[in-house]
Amino acid sequence: MTGPNGIIDFVLHPSFNFMTTSTSIPSTIVNPLVGTAVLSAGPTPPGIPDPLSVSYGIVWAVSFAPPFAGVTLGALPTYQDRVFDLVVTHTLSSGLVVVTQRFSTHQSNGILFWENLLPSNVLIDVFPNFEVTLEWLIGV
Repeated sequence: MTGPNGIIDFVLHPSFNFMTTSTSIPSTIVNPLVGTAVLSAGPTPPGIPDPLSVSYGIVWAVSFAPPFAGVTLGALPTYQDRVFDLVVTHTLSSGLVVVTQRFSTHQSNGILFWENLLPSNVLIDVFPNFEVTLEWLIGV
């Protein structure tokens, strides 16, 4: 029998066969991303849940890397240069926006799960000369 912790864990992080990716839900991502971008669902009408609440994280892949980025070849290429920084924010009931998760990577692709669900915004800073493709990780 599954206990309450197993059910809560399943809701917070369902197994991969209950997830898919999207560039349009919860908000549109125009790929490839370069420079700095804020991924936000924007305001929603009353009674409609915040669209970011349907996302569990992001999936990313480097779509372009400069030849001088210092790639280490292997099953999954790794770059000596940082590819991007990502910051997840949440808004408290008082209206204060707080940073709840920071992430930096040198990897060519991967998955990042939110440490706390229901983010307010996701800010990404793609380093110069890189292009990154992002997709939301959502439940089916």
